[in-house]
Amino acid sequence: MSVIPVTHRLVRALCIGLGLGAAVGIVVCLMLAAQPSILARLFAGMAAILYAGIGWAAYGLWRGHRLGLHWTRLLLLLQVPVVQTPWLVYNLFAAAALDVYVGTTSGVWANVGASFHWFFGPSGRSGYLVGVNVVALVAFVLLGRVRLEPKPNYVFATPLEVLAAQD
Repeated sequence: MSVIPVTHRLVRALCIGLGLGAAVGIVVCLMLAAQPSILARLFAGMAAILYAGIGWAAYGLWRGHRLGLHWTRLLLLLQVPVVQTPWLVYNLFAAAALDVYVGTTSGVWANVGASFHWFFGPSGRSGYLVGVNVVALVAFVLLGRVRLEPKPNYVFATPLEVLAAQD
């Protein structure tokens, strides 16, 4: 299995897409925070923090940081499952989603933007479905093949070595 550099066009496009999706998610959360319910404001704030984390991790990946890669992979893994039951609803995506699901109904659902549906309790929805976000799954697998360029260690370098490395 071949590795791809962090500067590859697919990785850069993924970073841009996640960053834009995170920005859309934060804007939607800020609009939801204008509701009078304290609970709605609390959940909108938590979702905004989640989207800010997605954007920050994508920025870290763009810069080639190891934590950016790990956090982006973790946050993409959170976007893979799609679950809907009468008592639990979970669907999260930033940038794009192509959900393939089966259950009492089956099908394919696609969307661009950002969405975070999380509900635990009587949701008022009937039927059961379980699925995957194919876009998030493919991006997760793609980032498993990313190779980070090693950062130079200037701790024991002379000033001339540091200046030569900056050229």
